[in-house]
Amino acid sequence: MVSVCMATFNGEEYIREQVLSVLEELGVGDELIISDDSSTDDTVGIIEALHDPRIRLFTGFNGRSPVSNFENALRHAGGKYIFLCDQDDVWLPGKVTHCIEVLQTHDIVVTDCKVVNERLEMLHE
Repeated sequence: MVSVCMATFNGEEYIREQVLSVLEELGVGDELIISDDSSTDDTVGIIEALHDPRIRLFTGFNGRSPVSNFENALRHAGGKYIFLCDQDDVWLPGKVTHCIEVLQTHDIVVTDCKVVNERLEMLHE
């Protein structure tokens, strides 16, 4: 099982697209654990509206720190493989499969990224 841990706080602008890109990478038995640090925008509503059983949303967290928010998400992770995920990224197809392949011969995987603007136009390769 794969667990993806995401920490959110007032991320309504990008959260739907990010969550959908992660869910595309997950299988039926995998989970997306989202710890929300008391967002005051519609972050939680957008996530709830997706109605995906793989999403495990934890609200009401009041850590006021991205680190403690990620720690809260990690406490709920049950997967053999754990991925950390920011609220404003978009995952490319094949990310999970490729990382799990590499983890067969390595202890940890750190992925690279492409830097884009708010319209997903490439700024840096």
